[in-house]
Amino acid sequence: MQEKISANKILSSIPLMFGILSLFSFVIYFYSANHAPYTYIDVIFLGPFFSFVGIVISIITRKSRKIYPALWTSGIISCMLGFIVCMLVFIVLIMLMAAK
Repeated sequence: MQEKISANKILSSIPLMFGILSLFSFVIYFYSANHAPYTYIDVIFLGPFFSFVGIVISIITRKSRKIYPALWTSGIISCMLGFIVCMLVFIVLIMLMAAK
């Protein structure tokens, strides 16, 4: 007999997925920035978007943090980490452009 996954667990895992996507977009950007064709550099703009959406969904589903505390906490931490990393990349890029 299989247990059905509750809707609260699915909603609680969405911020974690968005956090992982934002960190993955940074990895793709970092790889593309260090290899010759530089074709996927624009993917860094998706990182803050995914992080922001994940943080908003975390705020909306904050009632489920009592039911699934580890899942909710890891989701919001990964979203915040992805947002901070992408913003630091933007700050460095702006500083490099201003130095020229």
